[in-house]
Amino acid sequence: MSGEETNLPLPQYYARTLRSLVPIFNDSISLSDEGAQATLSQAIDDLYLVSRMLTSLGVFSDNESVDEIGDKELAFMTVPWVLGQAEAKGGLSGYDQRKDALRRSETALNAFQQLLQSYKVLGSDEEAESSGGAGAAPADPAKRREAKIRAYRREKELKESISNALPGHPDPSSTPLEFILALLPGAPGERESSTAVNEEEPELRDASLLILRLLREQAVATLANNAMELDILAQAPPEPVQGPLDDPRARRIEDDAAEWRLDRKPAGAVKPRELISGGGRVLRPFTILPSTTALSDRQRLQSEVFRSSHRLPTMTIDEYLAEEQRRGNIITGGGQASYDAPTESELLELEAENDGSAAAEEAAEKKRQKDENWARFTDDNRKGAGNTMNRG
Repeated sequence: MSGEETNLPLPQYYARTLRSLVPIFNDSISLSDEGAQATLSQAIDDLYLVSRMLTSLGVFSDNESVDEIGDKELAFMTVPWVLGQAEAKGGLSGYDQRKDALRRSETALNAFQQLLQSYKVLGSDEEAESSGGAGAAPADPAKRREAKIRAYRREKELKESISNALPGHPDPSSTPLEFILALLPGAPGERESSTAVNEEEPELRDASLLILRLLREQAVATLANNAMELDILAQAPPEPVQGPLDDPRARRIEDDAAEWRLDRKPAGAVKPRELISGGGRVLRPFTILPSTTALSDRQRLQSEVFRSSHRLPTMTIDEYLAEEQRRGNIITGGGQASYDAPTESELLELEAENDGSAAAEEAAEKKRQKDENWARFTDDNRKGAGNTMNRG
């Protein structure tokens, strides 16, 4: 931490940490990137420092209610949520590291929910869900679908309310992290009069409470995903232990071959077994060859002896995947996020509930036409009529 950062007021220091996390939370950069992980690690350290400072200052107390806490202090109730979301994006270097990161994420998010319950920030319905063990997905598919639609509708309403309450009326599609930054001082020189923790700004109080309720919805979803991933990791086989080459003659043959090959390896080059780091980063280019398990020993030895005197052109895994992506050979989407997203019919149903608006009438008309087309199709096509080849 530089001397300039240590002299910053706590709100500006917290805002600077959040701004460093915006590209990571917005998925603008890949989490597998080494620079992204370094930024994430530094931001997590800063967030733990902010949390310790809030504890030492006694900003929050179990004996207070939400009416007794200052407007500017409400923004710091988001610290455990940001910490839990940041921890959920780290620990990608191995199974054990990932498990530890997910457990730390659960601890931070549970602390965030307990803080909201202590200050009674949540509504009656949200309070009942939290006390009833929110975070575990219902086993019944119908109830799981209803919970998904209810959560989506509540998030949409909260984002619209936050957009109307914040100064400047930001886009309702903004991320929760961007909403939090709207409560804090900006870059040095902006809102200089709002750097004190106890300074009151009543126009931000309603927006702060709405943001905390929105973050609670996000925390429930993250806790469910963490529990699912921890269950998968618990059933995963142990990571293989990488050891030295079994036959020392193989390394000697490789060294002898390097003496007469046309393009010799530079001094200090990495060893053949160190192609990929523990975090998944490619250390040197290499060719992707077909499997040799189906070849006989004679064919395998022949392919190793009668080979070109120069190394063939290679590309890294990232270059190969980028080329496949450009050619359209990689299918994107799907996964848990696609499963949780509302269907087209559900979105039309939600839009049609806004009575009196042109968008609602258009959505209701689209849903009516879709239902009518489906009813007409089922009338014209008897169930099983297309199964003419396999009647058994």
